[in-house]
This record gives sequence, C-alpha cells and structure tokens, in this order.
Amino acid sequence: MVALDVPAEYGYAIIGCVVIPTMAGMHMGGPVMKARKECDVPYPNCYATPGYHKRADEFNRVQRGHQNYYEGLTSYMAMALIGGLK
Repeated sequence: MVALDVPAEYGYAIIGCVVIPTMAGMHMGGPVMKARKECDVPYPNCYATPGYHKRADEFNRVQRGHQNYYEGLTSYMAMALIGGLK
C-alpha cells in the first residue's frame, strides 16, 4: 500500500488551484463582457458569426483568449495538486 504524506504547506497548493484561478477567471471575464457589449454579440452566442456580426473577428479573439485560459486550467490544477504532495 502506498502512503501519501500531505505536507503542512499543502494549503498553498489548494489556494493556488482554487482561489487564484477563480479570481483570474473573473478578471479575464471582464474584457469578454465589455467586448460582448461593444461588438453587439448577445447571449447565448459563445462566439460571433462572421458575416452576421459586424465585428466578429474582434470579439472572437477576446473570447478565445478567455476560453484558452480555461482549457489549460485543468492540466495546471492537476499538476499543482500532485506536485504539492511529498
């Protein structure tokens, strides 16, 4: 049987994987909401449709940057939580 020792400082790994990414996601959501309003892309559209929305490329760049953050977040969280163990 394998025993895992959870170090006393493991709380920092949890903060780095829960609190900070949540705050960063909210911070990155602001430009998306601003671009959604400026480019006139209403909900529930995740991306703007070229030809239908006048500034589709501009909005899609902002939205893609936001989505890219979330795509890489799961790998980061897994590696940080495992790496925090001894």
